[in-house]
Amino acid sequence: MMRWHLCQCLLVDNSKIQFRILKETFNPYKEFELWENFNKSSANSFFIGRVRPFDQYGNDLRKLEIVHYKGMTEKYIERYLMKISRKQDNLSILLLHRIGFIYPDEPIILIAVSANHRGISNKYLQEILEFTKYKVPLWKKEWTFKGSSWVKKNTDLGFEL
Repeated sequence: MMRWHLCQCLLVDNSKIQFRILKETFNPYKEFELWENFNKSSANSFFIGRVRPFDQYGNDLRKLEIVHYKGMTEKYIERYLMKISRKQDNLSILLLHRIGFIYPDEPIILIAVSANHRGISNKYLQEILEFTKYKVPLWKKEWTFKGSSWVKKNTDLGFEL
C-alpha cells in the first residue's frame, strides 16, 4: 500500500493538488485513472518518465538511485504547486515521484494536469515537468556494472526556464 507524503489532497484557490514522493514502484496508468475519476475537466494532460537503460556515459544501466532531503523536497514541491495553482482557475495537479533504487524502464515520475482547455493543461504540465527536473532538490546516482557515479547534469532543455 502506498503512503501519502506531506499532503493527500491540498485545496488552494479552488484547485486540487496531489503529490507523493514514493519509495516503491507504481502503475502510472492506474494512478492516472484513479486521479481522473475526481478530475474530469475538458482537458487532461499527463506525462510518464521512465529510467533509461543507459547512464550519462552510454554504459548499460543496472539501476538508478534517487535521493532527496526529506521534508525540504516536499516543501519545495508544495510551494511551487501552490504557486502554479494560483496562476489558473480550475486547475488540478497530480505529481508522483520515485526515490530510492529504480530499474531501467520503471516509472520515475507521473505528472497529470486537468484544466478547462488543452492549451492550459499542456502548458502547466510542461512547466511542472521542467521545474521538477531542473529545480527540485533530488540527486541521482547511476549504477552500472563498472561502478557508480552521480549524475552531473540533467539532459539539456534547449531553452532557459
